[in-house]
Amino acid sequence: MTILNISKKTSLFAALAGISLAACAPMDPETGRPAAMRASPETASMTKQINVQELKPVHIVRFGGSGRDLTDLEKGRLIGFLEAQKVKFGETLHLELPPFNDVDGMNERRFGAVGSFLEGLGATVVPKILPDTSAGNLRVYYSKYVATVDPVCNKGWQRPPGTDYENLNLPHMGCATASALAQMVSNPKDLVSPREIGGYDGERAARSIAKYKAGSGGKAGSSEGGGSGGGSGGGSGDSSGGDKK
Repeated sequence: MTILNISKKTSLFAALAGISLAACAPMDPETGRPAAMRASPETASMTKQINVQELKPVHIVRFGGSGRDLTDLEKGRLIGFLEAQKVKFGETLHLELPPFNDVDGMNERRFGAVGSFLEGLGATVVPKILPDTSAGNLRVYYSKYVATVDPVCNKGWQRPPGTDYENLNLPHMGCATASALAQMVSNPKDLVSPREIGGYDGERAARSIAKYKAGSGGKAGSSEGGGSGGGSGGGSGDSSGGDKK
C-alpha cells in the first residue's frame, strides 16, 4: 500500500510539473499550443540557396637582388601554386606588370621570364597594372569561384522537435539537389555570370550524323538483304516442289 501511494504521488507530481513547464513555454496564438510544437514554413522550404564566392589567391615570385631569370626553386614554387589552385589548361593568370623605365631593362626581362614560363605550362597570361610594386618580386593573381550550399544542409538529416500537424517538409529537403548542382557545375562562375554560347559548326555536326546514319544503315541493309534472300530461296523451293507434285 505504501508503494502504491508513493507511485500515485510521483505520477501526480510529474503531471503538475509538465503542466507548469507547458505554461511557461511561449504559446502559438493560432493553435494554442507551445510554439516549439508547431512546424515552421521557413524551415520547411525546399528551395536551398547556393552561395558563389570569388577567391583571388596570390603568388609572389622572388628574384632576389640582381636576378633576372627564374631559378629552379622559383619554378617549383610556381608549379606548386598552380597545382594547389587546380589551374586548368588555358585558364587566365594575371601577372604584375612592373614599370619598364629602369635603365638596365631588368623589369622587362623578369616579366618576360615569368610570362613565358606560365605560357609554357598552358596558361593565358594577362598583364595587371598595380598601384604599388615591390622591388625584386612579381605577383601572380588567379581568380576562381567556389560554390557552397546553404548552411542548413550541413546539419544533416534531422527532424524539428514537436509534432507536425501541418505535415510540412523537413528542413533538409532540397539539399541533395543543391549539393549535386554545386558539385556538378564545371565553373561555379556560370551560376552568377553565365558564359555566352559560342559559334556552332553545323557542317561538321551534320557530317558526323550523316556518317553515323550511313554506317548503321549499311549494317541494317546487309542483315535485311540476307533475310530477304533466305526467304525468297525458301519460297522458290516450296513452289518448285509443288510443281513436281
